[in-house]
Amino acid sequence: MAYQTILFDIDNTLINSANLIATTLQKGAAAEGVDVPLAEYRKRIGRPGDDILKEFGVKNWQKVLDGYMVEFAKNMHELSYFPGIEALIVNLRKLGIQTGVVTSKDRVQFDAETKYFPLIAEAEIVTTSDLTSEPKPSGEPLLYTLQANHLDREQTLYVGDSVFDMQAAANAQMDFAGASWGALAGGREFDQAKYVLARPDDLLKLI
Repeated sequence: MAYQTILFDIDNTLINSANLIATTLQKGAAAEGVDVPLAEYRKRIGRPGDDILKEFGVKNWQKVLDGYMVEFAKNMHELSYFPGIEALIVNLRKLGIQTGVVTSKDRVQFDAETKYFPLIAEAEIVTTSDLTSEPKPSGEPLLYTLQANHLDREQTLYVGDSVFDMQAAANAQMDFAGASWGALAGGREFDQAKYVLARPDDLLKLI
């Protein structure tokens, strides 16, 4: 399939960030008396933080989320691209492939994090969670991205690490590639994926 546009999730697809997200959310919730194992947070990475906190019964979720933003910002300098991601993005752009991100971060979170990741900040297409009423796993963020950027659905591929990314692509009737380098179960959960990628450069073979 000749794709003209590649859209990426960010956390644990481009950036190795899931552990920092999970531990920071867990710490904030525990301070409010909600003690949930770290693994349960890790399973839900890919959804907005407020959704995760509400699911776990955190009543003061906005307070926790505000504290999370401060704590996460303090530690963002420790984050890094997954090996091969920088070369992948550069090579896609050299090939004339349009790249973008569709993320569960809102615009404030996106701008803060991508100060450390200019390749992501320079993406031609950016869809943050505050642009749509329904987050992933709804297909709305991807459908919004297609419409707002006049993209051909058949020539657009979404790449993500979680089952929520896969479900969003399925709901938008888009092709999906599982990024198994960041996936919790090593890609075994990607039963609806058109492709399962072992390494970032495997994506170039689809172009």
